[in-house]
Amino acid sequence: MKALPKILLALTAVAAFSLAHPASVHAVPTTYHYTGNPFTFAVSPYTTSDFVTAMITLASPLAPNFSGHVTPTAFALFDGVQTITNLHFSSADFFFRTGPKGQITGWDVFVTRFFRTIEIVKLGDPLVDGDLAETGPIGEEHFASNSNPGTWSVADTGSTLSLMTLTLMALGLAARRFKRAAA
Repeated sequence: MKALPKILLALTAVAAFSLAHPASVHAVPTTYHYTGNPFTFAVSPYTTSDFVTAMITLASPLAPNFSGHVTPTAFALFDGVQTITNLHFSSADFFFRTGPKGQITGWDVFVTRFFRTIEIVKLGDPLVDGDLAETGPIGEEHFASNSNPGTWSVADTGSTLSLMTLTLMALGLAARRFKRAAA
């Protein structure tokens, strides 16, 4: 029984070491949320009250000064009429550009499901910036757009520090119980 408290002490030391050296902690999945502005042009079933929202989860945060295509682990786009997710889509293309602090500064997200399309664009060209949504067979005019792109934010998924603190507290309580039981 005396070996168990030593093992718990070693585990506590490893957890404390990982707090001191966060580079050893694995990358945490990061979820980005997009909130578009209301459409300025809409053909039924869309209205000018509709807008695009998106949730895109990546295996790790976008790096500072990044420019390129990414493959999300999960995504969902909604335009007020239709939802397209990673569970049912025909094609998808995700391009992001970030600034020096990793914030999203440019993007082109294009997702289709059969005849339904949602695209959110901001690549620095005012002629292509904005949101576009289209639903229904090609040739039918069921679409909406705006020329004023929305904003991206990062979802708070909990901090590694708070998780490590809870782990240390749990290990400390377990060690205390085993110490009392051995006495």
